[in-house]
Amino acid sequence: MATPSLKEAIKDKITATLKESLKTDERDFVNPWSNEDKAAILQKSRCFGETPIDAQKCLDLLTRVLYILQQGEKFSSEELQGLFFGVTKLFQTTNSRLRRMVYLIIKELELDPSEVFICIACLTKDINGKNDSYKANAIRVLSRVLDPANAAAFDRYLKTAIVDKNPFVSSSALVCGIHLLRSVPDTVRRWVNEIQTKYDNSNHAMVQFHALALIYDLKKTDRLALHKVVTSLAKSQLKSPMAECLLVRYATHTLMTERESSIEKTLMSYLDSCLRHKSEMVTYEAARAFCQLAALDKEGLGQTVFGYDITHATTILQIFLTSPKPVIRFGAIRTLSVLAQQRPQMAARCNCDMEPLLSDSNRNTATLALTTLLKTGHESNVERLVKQITTFMSDISDVFKIEVVRAVKGLCLQYPNKYKVLMGFLSSNLREDGSADFKTDIVDALLLIISQIPAAREVGLLHLCEFIEDCEYSVLCTRILGFLGEEVPSTSVPSKYIRFIYNRLILENALVRAAAVDALAKIAMRCPSLRRDVLILLQFGQNDNDDEVRDRISLYSSVLEQCVEQDKEQAKSGFQALMSTEMPFSLDALYDGLVEHISCGNQDSPFDVSALPSEDAYKATVQAQAALQVETTKKPGAQMGKAAPSAAAARQEAAEKQASANAELARVVAELTRGVDIGAVQHTCKPTPLTESEAEYTVQCIKHMYKRHVVLEMYVTNTVEGVTLSDVECRLSGFEQYWKAIGASAISNLDYGQNASAFVVLENITGEAAGSWTGPMSAALHFVMKEDGDDLGYEDDYPVEQVSIVVGDYICARGLPQGQFKSVWEQMGAEREETQKLSLNYKSLESAVEGVIANLNMEPCDKTGKVEAGVRGHTLLLSGTFLGGNSCLVRALVGMNAEYGCVAKLSCRANNPQVRAFVARALM
Repeated sequence: MATPSLKEAIKDKITATLKESLKTDERDFVNPWSNEDKAAILQKSRCFGETPIDAQKCLDLLTRVLYILQQGEKFSSEELQGLFFGVTKLFQTTNSRLRRMVYLIIKELELDPSEVFICIACLTKDINGKNDSYKANAIRVLSRVLDPANAAAFDRYLKTAIVDKNPFVSSSALVCGIHLLRSVPDTVRRWVNEIQTKYDNSNHAMVQFHALALIYDLKKTDRLALHKVVTSLAKSQLKSPMAECLLVRYATHTLMTERESSIEKTLMSYLDSCLRHKSEMVTYEAARAFCQLAALDKEGLGQTVFGYDITHATTILQIFLTSPKPVIRFGAIRTLSVLAQQRPQMAARCNCDMEPLLSDSNRNTATLALTTLLKTGHESNVERLVKQITTFMSDISDVFKIEVVRAVKGLCLQYPNKYKVLMGFLSSNLREDGSADFKTDIVDALLLIISQIPAAREVGLLHLCEFIEDCEYSVLCTRILGFLGEEVPSTSVPSKYIRFIYNRLILENALVRAAAVDALAKIAMRCPSLRRDVLILLQFGQNDNDDEVRDRISLYSSVLEQCVEQDKEQAKSGFQALMSTEMPFSLDALYDGLVEHISCGNQDSPFDVSALPSEDAYKATVQAQAALQVETTKKPGAQMGKAAPSAAAARQEAAEKQASANAELARVVAELTRGVDIGAVQHTCKPTPLTESEAEYTVQCIKHMYKRHVVLEMYVTNTVEGVTLSDVECRLSGFEQYWKAIGASAISNLDYGQNASAFVVLENITGEAAGSWTGPMSAALHFVMKEDGDDLGYEDDYPVEQVSIVVGDYICARGLPQGQFKSVWEQMGAEREETQKLSLNYKSLESAVEGVIANLNMEPCDKTGKVEAGVRGHTLLLSGTFLGGNSCLVRALVGMNAEYGCVAKLSCRANNPQVRAFVARALM
């Protein structure tokens, strides 16, 4: 009777102990080796020399040594030497576990050359032994300690090991070859026959895997040999699923790097056959390869990649979504998520099988399923998906949270009518805890949605105002305040946002307070009815303890006081310039002008800044001059073959040339126009080659644009040895109806290897704006050619390409700060807009956008210069300054139509009606 009760008591005690031990969530993990001391471990290393060897004690000590090595503990050379010689004594043990630990330790120790010799002697003994376990481990260690100079001595041993019957030995020799290929490639290349034989005849999965990896590494530097190997292996049948997966990756890499019809056909057929492989890992790898190729093939449509139908690949992934194995489900949904970024229509076929994964026990799988559905889902499912997101946002990491936010942003732009639901989700996450990156991504999403969806503006601005009330990140708060300053004036009731901005002025740090002052001033600038109220609010902060904030308040208050007075209306235009972040002229040009003003002795007369060029015009002039003159460090008249100056001297010379570029051009033009003032240069266009680079005389044309004049600079280089050109001048024709040549210069002498410029000054005689004519002009060089020994020579003409004046030559590219385009566009108003619908001769959206930018010579704004992958339409925002200082903005809607090809709607806004009409018709 006592026995059953005793058994029950013992059972209950064991159960209670197990329950206590399994409460891992309630116990903190304690590292048993966290307090290991290097000195104590080295002291115990004496046990390596004991007789007989205590295997368990040595195992424990070596494990502790490995631990402190992995923690970054540093050993002195004496300590390493003592430890190494102690470990070498353990080579005499017959305990297999201890021997494996010895090999691991030797791979981690940093040995000097004398110790390497002893180590290699011990390893050689094991390699020649009969124990395959010792032999294989010794070969693996050998690749880590072998000196490249002694590698040839082990060539025979390693060749024999590659073809060994034991797969462990053979695999170890192949891994050794992979490591030695980096240091002694010539030695490893002599093993090709043995490697190929082992690859063809081995039935072991790991041996075939390592053999394939080594073959690929041997051939990867030879493109043709690599393609031959990959295609030949693709036609064979591998016995190892791991090797098959590796070959699939190699085939994919080959297809991604080079397109050849014969190779492409073979490898695509091979990948398609792998979709029917009996191993799940191979079929998954093949389906993943097709998805990678689909993302690469920008021209593919529907279910095709490189012209091949890959419906079977998405079907395989769809089947894997319902697999009972969590890792397969995760792999399939991860691949579909990547595919959805480039080809959402392909991934959408699997939506019905993705939806059950929203309730998957693995949160990472559920998050990937959700983000993929957001990229491919339908408008009717938005509310349900948002509810699903909210349930587990707090349970996932910030990395996945950022992915969700980006997917929600894309969905909102795709379905603008659902902005309330999606912006509500984003704003609720702004109020939750999260990292700075997570909050930044949400703010980026809100700013983009507000700028792209007009109906979402006021709702989004209120969400941002609520966020800055409790925002802990000053950079984010500053950015939002700047955005509010731009967007609030265009809302229906700007006054309701003033309170949120003013709160930042009295509750935040100096950085945020300064941003709040700027935001209030911008609102006052564009909302006259609020100027008095904003002035009162700013005056409350005049005693701020930060100098920057106090100075800004003082400056804006003084200007606002003049604006609100009826007799000081002229201050309003100055206030707008005050709020601009751009200078109306170049500071470098100001410096050069002041230096010249002082050096000419004009200190008593005031300096006029109105004649200074803009930043872009000044840079264009300097770059055009430097690009031609810095190509060679020789000055005109210097002989070819002369030693080039040092890099420092070349930089100094280039800097001097840049500083004097404008002054030199002004001097030349003044001489050609006989004292007639044609004004300051507006901008300089990029050099245009008029001859082939291999021509006997190379000519480049640089156009210097003035308000009513164009200066053509012909930059000529003589590349014919033994020939001198005299009186080199440029003769133009076909421009007489619109232009008159009022001055020209010739190059007196141009010897072999020299370069110099000839100038032609054209004046607009139409009486209209300088942008009234575009078209080509015939051009030719006229000179006297003299060969060596010939003093007279003979006259000759050298025709060059036509000099074309296009619309882009009249425009200087001038960008706007990020996010400023919309406000400047609205300020100009729809009444100053000219629109033109066009059909363009481009075959892709990317080339069309690049062509519009190049033809108009304007600067893309708000990152619209790049086209997102997979879209069929794009909005391009451009900004520039037309000749005469006329600012102009262009909004071009470019799209690809199946019936009409590439179509565009180009809208130009400018204050000058002639300018906007001229630019709008630029692409016709």
